[in-house]
Amino acid sequence: MPDTEKVIQLSRIFHVTTDYLLLDIDEAPQSAAPAENNRETEQRAAEKQMKRQSMRMHFGWFLLIFGIISFSATLVGAGLYAQTLTEWRTNLGRYGTALFDSWILALFIVSAALTLCGILILIREYIFIGKE
Repeated sequence: MPDTEKVIQLSRIFHVTTDYLLLDIDEAPQSAAPAENNRETEQRAAEKQMKRQSMRMHFGWFLLIFGIISFSATLVGAGLYAQTLTEWRTNLGRYGTALFDSWILALFIVSAALTLCGILILIREYIFIGKE
């Protein structure tokens, strides 16, 4: 008969019960390694999710700032162009003609879309920051 203390030590080393060592019971060893691996995997997945969210937030801020800057530059450009006009063809006057009757309208639309996309991305990320 083996020493009781040695049986207990063996059961702790191999993560099995003493019944498994002493009796002929078909029992799978209870390994602690999968639990640690699961925790590490979950931690890595959480870190990866946080990194993705951070990247989306940075992208949203970039779109918002770039959109506002380009939007402002478009309006300033339209204002400068409006000063050179001697007649206008829209009901919005000289400034409306400069904005809507030239290529500046395309820049205006693109900059407005960039600003809107940045706002929507940031709203989504800040609202769902803890829900994923």
